[in-house]
Amino acid sequence: MSFNEYKGCLHIHLSPDLKKDFIDDIVSAARDSRLDFMILTPHTPYRKKRADYFSIEGYRNGVLLLAGEEADEKSSLNHIIVYGVKNWFGKRNLETIVKDIEKKSLLAFAAHPDGSHMLFGLQTDHRWTKKHLLCSLTGLEIWSLLFDFASRTNPSNMIVRYSCFPQNLKGPSDSVMQLWDRVSMQKKFIGVAGLDIHPLRYGLKYLDIRKVFGYDFVFRTLRNHVLVEEKLTGRSETDVNIIVDAFKRGRVFFANDFLADSTGFFFGTQDKSKTMGDCIGMSENLLIQLPERADVRIKYPKETKFFEKIRNLVFKPEISGPCRVEVYYKERPWIFSNHLYIGQFAC
Repeated sequence: MSFNEYKGCLHIHLSPDLKKDFIDDIVSAARDSRLDFMILTPHTPYRKKRADYFSIEGYRNGVLLLAGEEADEKSSLNHIIVYGVKNWFGKRNLETIVKDIEKKSLLAFAAHPDGSHMLFGLQTDHRWTKKHLLCSLTGLEIWSLLFDFASRTNPSNMIVRYSCFPQNLKGPSDSVMQLWDRVSMQKKFIGVAGLDIHPLRYGLKYLDIRKVFGYDFVFRTLRNHVLVEEKLTGRSETDVNIIVDAFKRGRVFFANDFLADSTGFFFGTQDKSKTMGDCIGMSENLLIQLPERADVRIKYPKETKFFEKIRNLVFKPEISGPCRVEVYYKERPWIFSNHLYIGQFAC
């Protein structure tokens, strides 16, 4: 068996006026970046404006658009990337939002769980504080492009940090990775990468002289690659369901494709019948397949195995429980798989 691989970006914000030209531009940027899909996530408007926003969903110029949302409880904290309804969802008590997410089986990720910065000299806090609710969500935004850059940037080093972007991306924080692994011991809990890209406004776009914070550039950086058994059909409703199901099952890895193209990465059984998100027995041979030679860390519960400069690796799992893979290319964070569930661990 072989899986079909499709790549896309999520946590994408839109221009407030949603003019047709803006949608056309963002789709063109996605197509030029060879994306197959995008999950759009504007903030919930306070007055429920833009009711026609959800009508943009579907194929446009060969790119599949999913009309999602970044919901919140009227706070800078505890934001959720949510997809699956055709009307605005947020600006309510978080417990109520999460209850609705569970009831409707929506795709939902906790956004930038450790997100804070002093980009403009003042502390901005967008962390997740209600961690007891995480088990009710699909998963976690493990790697945020915006906060990877912003969390280490302030007015004193902004020029240097800007000039080195995106080569200075450091990867997911240890605290978020540990949180991911802890929750994954309790339930299937999916990790993704998000851009949190906003249209540059108030003159900021004129300061972006390198054009590295435009959609056409950032769409080439952090991407999610889904593995699916069926091929996309070109029919919007069918293909949306295929993409959403892949995320819910955990058949996804995320990578910094600006560093090197991660297409072709595989983590699963040697016969490729099972992959990330699946349950396997302790006796099955596992395969890690890379598009380039790189350093690999196999992350078991409470143990990590290291392998240097490999292209392919076949091995038997040593410890039951959730197991995932991290790949470092030229000593920089590159690819992060979702978990395989080994042994008696319940999927």
